[in-house]
Amino acid sequence: MKQLLISFLLFFTLSVTATENIDPLEDINRATHEFNEVFDDNIFEPISRAYKDYIPDFVQERVSNFFDNLRDVSTLGNQILQFKPIESVTTLGRVLVNSTVGLGGLFDVASNIDLTTDNEDFGQTMAVWGVESGPYITLPLLGPSTLRDSVGIYVDTNSPTNLISKMDAIGVVSASAMNAIDQRVELLPITDILDHSDDPYIAMRSSYLQKRKYDVFDGDLPIEEDDEF
Repeated sequence: MKQLLISFLLFFTLSVTATENIDPLEDINRATHEFNEVFDDNIFEPISRAYKDYIPDFVQERVSNFFDNLRDVSTLGNQILQFKPIESVTTLGRVLVNSTVGLGGLFDVASNIDLTTDNEDFGQTMAVWGVESGPYITLPLLGPSTLRDSVGIYVDTNSPTNLISKMDAIGVVSASAMNAIDQRVELLPITDILDHSDDPYIAMRSSYLQKRKYDVFDGDLPIEEDDEF
């Protein structure tokens, strides 16, 4: 209940926030982006490439499936909040099948029987509720975001469905690190593209905002698009 009240408070607070410039904090964002790039180039990317190159594919698939199953639980909650009954039933079926027959989510049995879903997060939920995106923000270590999506990350991370948050301190760090590495591996193909662009910061910002707009509209973009989404 406390989390729900916080969510509604944030909803009404952000609803009255307007911005003419999507990136009014560009100087700060660029500095944070540079910090993130140094960390990624020297630590995160090398670890992710070593993980991809030396960890057996079978193990990588089990790790990915496990965290995908946890994200499905979060997706289910957000689909309910977005009033998507059909999608909610499908996602519930995925979670039940993969959590049981799939041995706790280690095997994606649900996809083999056409139970598929698209990830939904609280940032998308707030967008459906009418909350505007707010200014673009680059978060330390986490990367590109917006004011709305930053709130969404906080709510999703502290959601009762987030099983990682219920572990002890060592378990949280280990699981979070493994989840981050797994997601970073998925982004390796676009790393070189961003690095070789004329302005990697602008390229990342544009890619992120377009991807989030696509997510919010479930791929069905309106013909006339406003700056806010």
